[in-house]
Amino acid sequence: MQRSPLAIILSTVFIALIGFGIVIPLMPVYGERFGASGFEVGALVMTYSLMQFLLAPIAGRISDRIGRRPVLISALFLTSGSYVLFGLADSLPMLFASRLLAGVGGADITVAQAYIADVTPPHKRARGMGLFGAAFGVGFVIGPSLTALTFELHEGLPSFIAAGLAGATAIWALFMLPEPERHAERRSRTLKPGAWLTKVVGVLMSFQFVTVFTQALLQSMLVLFTVERLGWNEKNNGLFLSMIGGISALIQGGLIGRLAAKFGERNLARVGLLLMGLGMFAFSRVGPLAYLYAGGVINAIGFALTLPSLSSLASREAPPGRQGRVLGSFQSMGSLARIFGPLAGGLLYDLLNPNAPFAIGAVIATAASVMAIAFLRGPGGEESP
Repeated sequence: MQRSPLAIILSTVFIALIGFGIVIPLMPVYGERFGASGFEVGALVMTYSLMQFLLAPIAGRISDRIGRRPVLISALFLTSGSYVLFGLADSLPMLFASRLLAGVGGADITVAQAYIADVTPPHKRARGMGLFGAAFGVGFVIGPSLTALTFELHEGLPSFIAAGLAGATAIWALFMLPEPERHAERRSRTLKPGAWLTKVVGVLMSFQFVTVFTQALLQSMLVLFTVERLGWNEKNNGLFLSMIGGISALIQGGLIGRLAAKFGERNLARVGLLLMGLGMFAFSRVGPLAYLYAGGVINAIGFALTLPSLSSLASREAPPGRQGRVLGSFQSMGSLARIFGPLAGGLLYDLLNPNAPFAIGAVIATAASVMAIAFLRGPGGEESP
């Protein structure tokens, strides 16, 4: 893969998550200003994931037909416009409009995955998906930091920075991003409708849902838990989240390729799910801070091993000419999990106790690791039959 296309594609993912990280801390501030209820603030958060869920497969299918480049560039311009609208918002409907538009633009994450799959051979695909995940993690760490540093200067400044970064990346891609080379068979139209959804792809999508759902349980309730139970402030939480993001980025950006080559993606997914379960169990036992930090490290390692391994396997199972559609549906599963995960986490937190989301997440992830032994059969690096 050439450096320039890789840099642009990873920048696309990085920008998407910087914007997401910038906006999330501002939601309660804007919601309170416009008299939004708690449910409306929650709906604002979910709108982005809902649009991604609905549109990611469509974006992937369109990119299969007309090319990755035009879809990526269009999505980046939409993303830029959505953050301008968010920064200028003076009413609740404008906030919803901005998040709807951002969700449409956020479908470029799927196309970025498909681009990486197009230009990486199967045996190196885990590394490519790992770099994708690393850009994801670093962007989410930097986004909230930018909000903390710039919001006091001007309340719209964080959103305008995100808009400028997305617009600059779109212009960069317009002049520098080539359409990935495709072999003739990738344009094949011989597959019947729905033929891309094989049994193996369906199994991988199920594990994708479980992986992201358990993380959404954790992420949606972690800050609330540390504030209420441990008395942490924004600085404590920011440093802790930066540590988690740094570990994830390190593994996905530098180690996942070598680990996949040695142990195989299937084995990494099995071990990763087990580590996620152990990490969330440690969170559920929080008393001494050692449990919190141990849980954070173990869970971050598990998540960093699992997600790129599943993405790599899904891309390798995609029939010729259907990379975008398969990865779009795969991404939609993650978006669906991000819709239901926070809702489930909030209900468990309120109705049971603050430790419940982490305990339930531990059970789900551990059960999934056991199921992965049965359903993710075959040597990890081997092509599925």
